[in-house]
Amino acid sequence: MKKRIISIALRTFISVGLIVLLLYIMRGKYDEIWSAIKGSQPLLLILAIAAFVLAMGFASFRMVLIINAQSGTTVTFAEAFSLTFIGYFFNNFLPTSIGGDVAKAYYLSKKSAEKLGSFTSIFIDRVIGLITMIFMAAAALLFVKNQFIDVNVKCMIYAITLCSLLAIVFSMNKNFAKKFSVLLFFIKPMEDKLRRIYNAIHSYKKHSGMLWKALIISVVSQALFFVSIGVIAASIGAIIPPLDILLRMPIICAISLLPSINGLGVREGSTVMLLGPVIGKESAFAVGILWFMMLLVVSVAGGLIYAFSPQFKMKWGDIEKIEKEDEEVEAA
Repeated sequence: MKKRIISIALRTFISVGLIVLLLYIMRGKYDEIWSAIKGSQPLLLILAIAAFVLAMGFASFRMVLIINAQSGTTVTFAEAFSLTFIGYFFNNFLPTSIGGDVAKAYYLSKKSAEKLGSFTSIFIDRVIGLITMIFMAAAALLFVKNQFIDVNVKCMIYAITLCSLLAIVFSMNKNFAKKFSVLLFFIKPMEDKLRRIYNAIHSYKKHSGMLWKALIISVVSQALFFVSIGVIAASIGAIIPPLDILLRMPIICAISLLPSINGLGVREGSTVMLLGPVIGKESAFAVGILWFMMLLVVSVAGGLIYAFSPQFKMKWGDIEKIEKEDEEVEAA
């Protein structure tokens, strides 16, 4: 309990601190930011939400493929789509940025005798989504040879891509992974659990055909997500070139996974930092706020689905279990 309170307090401090810092940096620009938000075109905002929901639909289809391949249970597209919405809802009050994923995995574990398989399938789904986004950014670099791209942006993309490649090799190649087994000495109490988690992840190697399908679906999903951000910017009269969206949004999303309350503060700060040079800091801040509002709309919809869908309802004890699992995932 004490660790949970400290974790929540720290994340709250980070989110609030970053928001306060961002407001300080943007002081004197509030009128321009408010004018941009107030003048946004409703039809384009609706289109942005529609693109985002469509992206969620493709991500849900990807989830179905991954879960049904090996989790010990099966889900329908309707269940996966509902769980995707509910995940956004749970993200708002679970301590970590992956709280929604833990809630989805916990629900699946109640349907299956293989609890580890349920959590692993959701983890694989999240990782495929992130890796797809990162590789799309790396591929975009091939088309900017003669264009000026900030060196820091290039370095961040190269670093994240390299880490992703190492993670893939580590997960799929046991001989390579064994080179790091010495590290288990420092986390001896968790050695058995980590070995079981690794073996569960590695077992997806035999489903290579499904993983390629999931990657292709993920490309479509991420492209639609990028479109939604571009349309949000267009709604306030700011145009973000497609290549800049491909290069910068994966970095923003990766940074948003850092400790905070559902990415609050981290997401808006990184949006200003990385999109500011393209459309101006005032417009970038407005995009960050409208992006947050879009997530809020989706999470409210997820809350309504959760409230009116008996199969997803949980008791208070279940919520506490999810929070405990959330903390264990974070620790691992």
